Amino acid sequence: MIAGLGLYGLRDITLGALEYLRKADRVFLELYTSIVPGFRVEDLERLIGKRVTLVRRGDLEGPWLRELIGMAERELVVLLAPGDPFIATTHVSLRLEAAKRGVEVRVLPSPSVVNAVSASTGLDFYKFCRPVTIVRPSPGYFPSTPYRVLRENLARGLHTLFLLDLDVERGYAMTASEAVDVLLELERREGGDVLGEDALLVAVARATSHDEVVAAFTPTQRPDLGEPPHILVVPGLLNAVEAEALQTLAGAPADLVKRWHSKVRALVASGPFRQSNNDSRCARLI
Repeated sequence: MIAGLGLYGLRDITLGALEYLRKADRVFLELYTSIVPGFRVEDLERLIGKRVTLVRRGDLEGPWLRELIGMAERELVVLLAPGDPFIATTHVSLRLEAAKRGVEVRVLPSPSVVNAVSASTGLDFYKFCRPVTIVRPSPGYFPSTPYRVLRENLARGLHTLFLLDLDVERGYAMTASEAVDVLLELERREGGDVLGEDALLVAVARATSHDEVVAAFTPTQRPDLGEPPHILVVPGLLNAVEAEALQTLAGAPADLVKRWHSKVRALVASGPFRQSNNDSRCARLI
């Protein structure tokens, strides 16, 4: 059994997952792929009435994986993962290896930032295009993919969700501010002109938690978001409801929303991915 832990504390564990956790012979938990605010292992152990064993990246991506599958051949084993175990955080290799050995693996999904981003920002889920991760640059490694994906999404009028680099085992979590700095440097290197002073950015910190922060800002601003995890969104074309949502939920100034929408509309009109007048996603534009 592979189950999602969700986004905050123990709140998002489903009744189905809880049933399996309580009757499992062994429970393993990985916390290296994301940060779950408000979560404590001891709270989980108290809830399910048994010991929980933490596993590292090296365990699930190394030889120990075969040992885990061997346990699952004889016992009921549950592996918990932050968020949803197959969205952004993926454990497909584990499932495939188990299938090769004839071990059935059931999956119990849970909320992840991919679906929470619409709840937090009010942006239409159907208008999010390819998500991409912004990684921390290092000497000799500064991938341009995030900026190129942003330009392609905007040329289609679509929203871009940026997942931010994370190394929990080393105590590092990229902030939205760092992510913006990376995008600005990539724009400088690529010779683009998307992220000017009228660019509308939206950051979400600790999505759906009791202290969630959703903030709209421009590249020259740096809102106080508090502790990670953070995500960053660059909106595409906005309908009237989305524009109102960004103003109400993220504090976006109305004039900034209008200027940004006009800029994106110009990018769509001049780009290679022109949308037809019959595209329902572009109806009721402000």
